[in-house]
Amino acid sequence: MLFGAAVTIPAGVRQLFLLLLLICGAPAFAARITALESQPGKVLITADGPLPAAQVFALADPFRLVVDFVATVDPIMAPGTNSVTGLRAAMFQPGTARLVIDLKAPVVIREARAQGNTVVLTLDRADVALFTANVARGRRPLPLLRSEGPPPPPTQPGGDFRLPEDFGKVASAAEPSAAPPRPARAGIASRSGGKPLVVIDAGHGGKDVGAIAVTGGYEKDITLAIARETARILERRGKVRVKLTRDDDRFIPLGGRVRIARDARADLFVSIHADSAANEQARGASVYTLSAVASDAIAERLAARENKADIIGGVNLGVEAPEVGEIMVDLLRRATGNVSVLFADVLQDALEAEEVNFRGNFHHFAAFAVLKAPDVPSVLLETGYVTNKDDAERLFSASGRRRVSRGVARAIERHLTGE
Repeated sequence: MLFGAAVTIPAGVRQLFLLLLLICGAPAFAARITALESQPGKVLITADGPLPAAQVFALADPFRLVVDFVATVDPIMAPGTNSVTGLRAAMFQPGTARLVIDLKAPVVIREARAQGNTVVLTLDRADVALFTANVARGRRPLPLLRSEGPPPPPTQPGGDFRLPEDFGKVASAAEPSAAPPRPARAGIASRSGGKPLVVIDAGHGGKDVGAIAVTGGYEKDITLAIARETARILERRGKVRVKLTRDDDRFIPLGGRVRIARDARADLFVSIHADSAANEQARGASVYTLSAVASDAIAERLAARENKADIIGGVNLGVEAPEVGEIMVDLLRRATGNVSVLFADVLQDALEAEEVNFRGNFHHFAAFAVLKAPDVPSVLLETGYVTNKDDAERLFSASGRRRVSRGVARAIERHLTGE
């Protein structure tokens, strides 16, 4: 299309476009985070402009540091070094980009320094008591020192650009010794009215058996059992509405699964799967949200394998929503992608409470076809490896599947209702 050519845009599309700009956009002056890097004792956050002062808080079980910037970011991940197992960033809410630093051992931020458009966090190892005390403090300002010159004098009480002197120190006896409760979530406004709707997708089915377990069982049977049990728990509690893509052993093309969620105007789409690997020692659950670039080689291979499900049925997956312009699709996917990342964090906490083991970092990015609905926040949950003896025993047992189902149901309720 030539610039300046006359284009007629329907009024409804124009209104939706403006609405999405309001939903997705941060302030026009906000910098966009473009890269994350972990070095020994340091975390580097690079943006396309200066990053302002931030806020930080710590989380335990597992150890994590969370830093919120007034900025924008498309979902991004990076590997860790030393005590840092990984970095991940996504939009927490309009105008707030959230960086999560996953840890295998407790650390504190000794210094945060801005060097041009890069913020360097210097990390120090800490004992569990010190880290727990920081968890109890909750959210705190994280001022940025500037390398260009001395920090300016404070303009108001508490406005000093230096880190608070007690940041990283053990709390006094008068301070709480346990982590405060998580802040209440506002929940999700249902797109179709009434109670929010989740579509639960039991992966594979029919002639597509999925992965074959070391016991000879099929992935398709595990996914259907967990989907049914999760739906049963949610329906009994009655806080959200539930729809299954399949309630029996039948094949549904990947595009058909996405279409079910879109046609129902679902507020959340959760696709249930079980993993496999040539290495029989590989085990643990993991969750995936959409990205054009896989977060690691395992994610890339897994997405390639799962996306071949349509070949089994002789279906050529077409383009979703061809009537919507590419700009609209990009805006929609950015908004829904941010919500998907938020749900992935809620899901991690819920499954941890059910003592479900994870494969390294729980959250990964990959280009799964079933995650490509532009207007429905979507995740794909790999519940474990059927090629691992311990995982297979858990997933093929009623008690093991029930633990997974309880965790998934609890995460769905908390995300959609805020309760």
